[in-house]
Amino acid sequence: MKNPVKRMKWWRRALIVGPEVAAATAVKEAFDGQRRAQDRLRSFVADASHELRTPLATMHGWIDLYVQGGLREPGELDHAMERMQAEVGRMRLLVDELALLAHLDSDRPLDRRPVDVVALAGEVVEDARVVSPDRAITRLGVAEAVVDGDGPRIQQVLRNLVGNAVQHTPPGTPVTVTIDQPGREVVIAVRDEGDGIAPEHLAHVFERFYRADPSRSRGGGASSGLGLAIVEAIVIAHGGTVGVISAPGEGTTVRILLPCRTN
Repeated sequence: MKNPVKRMKWWRRALIVGPEVAAATAVKEAFDGQRRAQDRLRSFVADASHELRTPLATMHGWIDLYVQGGLREPGELDHAMERMQAEVGRMRLLVDELALLAHLDSDRPLDRRPVDVVALAGEVVEDARVVSPDRAITRLGVAEAVVDGDGPRIQQVLRNLVGNAVQHTPPGTPVTVTIDQPGREVVIAVRDEGDGIAPEHLAHVFERFYRADPSRSRGGGASSGLGLAIVEAIVIAHGGTVGVISAPGEGTTVRILLPCRTN
């Protein structure tokens, strides 16, 4: 039993119920954990296969149409190439995000160092304003909030959340990123003033490949259905928590708590 936390728990349990019962319980928990991991893996592979099947089928359809001589005009061939290029981009995004989730699931150590979350949020907000000049995208809160974390991963969390807010709300909808540090935690809140999320979907928003309503995507942007799952995985890897507050007609707020840097 290499993990010192698990070893301590085992000894504590052994003192209470006896070593035989503690050992049997530990073995059962290990098998249960392995079974849950296998179930997650099977579900993950099935979902990934399903998601990859759609762009592959689209590309196959265009190629088959070309082989049968259905794309005789130059303009038609150009259009087919554009559509296939879009599907290749969709598959590349999906594969990259699947690889990141697999990396996080393997519990590999993060590249931790002191990171100012406010500075990361400022860059994300600045970029979002350039991409969506029709929106008021605002950063509020403290001037500095330092955590021990993986800077690029934390910035990816912020990009995913701001990107979601832009993608799933009407043009012109304000988005606010607030960073606070009320105590020993850094609080990140990304809020939009959009349509909100129905109660029956709230419990599922962090599930992999879950889409509450694909028609809500604005501007035709493709979504892998993994954005919030990646957010949750990165936050948990940093020892933090993430949750969503939303209601129809009242907008959506994603709230993250991260431990402050310890001196």
